[in-house]
Amino acid sequence: MRMMKVFASHDEQIKILQERGLSVPDKAAAKRILSRENYYALIDAYKEPFLQKDERLNPYRLERYIEGTEFGHVYALYRFDRELRMLMLNELLKFEKNIKSKIAYRFSEKFKETDSFLEPENYSPDSRHHHERDRIISTLANLIKSHKKRDRVRYPAIREFFDKHRNVPLWVLANFLSLGQITNFYTVIDEELRERIARDFAEEYSEEYSPIRLKASEIDAILVVAFPYRNKSAHEEVLYRFRLAHPVELGRAEELMAMPKGSLSKGTVSSMVNLLKLVLAREEYEVFSKELERLVDELEGAVMEQAFERVMNDTGFSHEFRNPKKMT
Repeated sequence: MRMMKVFASHDEQIKILQERGLSVPDKAAAKRILSRENYYALIDAYKEPFLQKDERLNPYRLERYIEGTEFGHVYALYRFDRELRMLMLNELLKFEKNIKSKIAYRFSEKFKETDSFLEPENYSPDSRHHHERDRIISTLANLIKSHKKRDRVRYPAIREFFDKHRNVPLWVLANFLSLGQITNFYTVIDEELRERIARDFAEEYSEEYSPIRLKASEIDAILVVAFPYRNKSAHEEVLYRFRLAHPVELGRAEELMAMPKGSLSKGTVSSMVNLLKLVLAREEYEVFSKELERLVDELEGAVMEQAFERVMNDTGFSHEFRNPKKMT
């Protein structure tokens, strides 16, 4: 039977950590950090790389820290992950805006009639997509309807556009769909449109790097990876060790980027970082890579080597891809 957790003061929390082998040179600073950040969010979430797992040194597998580990080392990883989330979210939002723009443009280009996105026949004829298609149409219809009559609306920009033009086109509505909704939209449009949008990404990449071809299925896979990273980055969840529960097929993308087979499919941080190269402007990606390199360098200088190696393994950055400069 598991023992229930009971309340512990900051002083008691520090004593527990010290008893487990964690050095706390500055107790006053540690108490301030625990007060701001919360023991669970800091220690429970980020202790793993610092724990002693060598059975010769920890035969009873107790929760013990590697000799020499300091409170500041755990806090350094916490700060690294927070900055990593912010950095990743910024780039994922750019990708989100990019794909929303491309979908809205290509769909509206093909179906020019007013409210064409509300017509079921303008989507994929595949019956497997009809349920999701109907959900998307309902979402878009409700988005318009809810902004026609109410005085208090969720998105004033939609109401303003409707008051001025008496309709709301897809290129306006797309900005107010979530990444999950726009992913589903991309899934249920017809295959010709899906491939056209994939070519848009490929053409942009080819102009700035070297010629490539992307298929709609590869954009699907990128979206599958991006979606959880977008949510975790936005909601303060531990990011550095996240990976997909089920691998995705990204073999062609690995070939295009000259990466080892299976290096993208696990959906690690490294996977997401490399996939962003396919969907961001080169200048933006290079700035992103330099910031990532700075974060990694700072972490390496702030923690012991063994813990740093564990973190890098968790992120998916192997030795040959560890330096973000090699990804530009």
